[in-house]
Amino acid sequence: MKETKITTKGQTTIPNEVRTILGIKPGDNVAWNTLRGMVIVDVKKKIKDPVKFLTSQIKIDLDAVKLVKESREDFR
Repeated sequence: MKETKITTKGQTTIPNEVRTILGIKPGDNVAWNTLRGMVIVDVKKKIKDPVKFLTSQIKIDLDAVKLVKESREDFR
């Protein structure tokens, strides 16, 4: 886990390791979302190879049904 401090202006630095993994470069836009006390950072980039991107997501061990159920609970 990487940690950063928040400045008095509410700013923080995205750690280099995280920027590298997400491919974030200077000038890129990111969206900050919250879900059940977690922060989800969405990197706004055009996907060059959508098929490769979608097949790469299969490697992530997520329970989609559980995530949908939890998401629905947040909007009740």
